[in-house]
Amino acid sequence: MEDEIGEEVHAKLMEGFGLETEPWAQERVGRTMERLNRVRLACAQPGACSHALTAEILWLQEANAFTLPGRYLYITRRLLERAASDEPVAFVLAHELAHHDLGHVRLLRPALERLGKTVGTAIGGLLRHAERLLYSPEQERAADAYALDLCLAAGYAPASCLTLFEILEAELLDSGDVSGVFGLDSPSALWEKLRGYPSLRDRKTALQTHLRTEYGTP
Repeated sequence: MEDEIGEEVHAKLMEGFGLETEPWAQERVGRTMERLNRVRLACAQPGACSHALTAEILWLQEANAFTLPGRYLYITRRLLERAASDEPVAFVLAHELAHHDLGHVRLLRPALERLGKTVGTAIGGLLRHAERLLYSPEQERAADAYALDLCLAAGYAPASCLTLFEILEAELLDSGDVSGVFGLDSPSALWEKLRGYPSLRDRKTALQTHLRTEYGTP
C-alpha cells in the first residue's frame, strides 16, 4: 500500500517538477546514489533497507531534499547547483535514506492519502510542510547521525559532507529565517517540536561531536 501511495504522488511530482535534462545533474545524483546504496545494502546494521532507492531531481525554488514511502527520494536542482562537490549532496541524500531505513517515512502515509488528489504544482510544498510537522527533532538528529555514518562508510570526507549546512544556512538567512540557523537565545524543546528540526547550528555541532566521539576526528 505504501508503495502504491508513493507511486501516485511520485507521478504528480514528476509531472509538475521533474524537468531535469542536464547530464551533469543526473550523473551527479546517479553516481552518489549508487555509492550510497551499495554500502547501505551491504551493511548488517538493524533497520537497513533490503532494496535500493532512486533519487529524482525536482525544479523547486529552495535548496532542499525530502522523501516519501516507496522507492523514491527527491533533491532540488537549486541544491545541486549550490553544492561545490559530491559530499554535501551525498549527505543530504543519505539523510533522506535514513528516514527510510529508520522507519520514519511511515509517519507520512496518512498525509499522503489526503494529498493524493492534489495537483502536481502544489503538492511539493505541501509534502515538505507535512514532513516538518510529522518528523520529530529526535528523528531528524537520528537521521543526521545515520547519514554521516553512511557517508563515511561510503568513503566521503566528513568535513566536506558538513558543508551542506553552509548551503542551508545561506538559504535560510536569505529568506530571513535567522532562528532556523541559530535557534533561540534560550533553548526551547517546544520551538524545536513545532518547527520539526533543531537549528542548523545545533545539528552541525551535534554531528561534529559525533565525529569526535565515534571516529576520533578532531
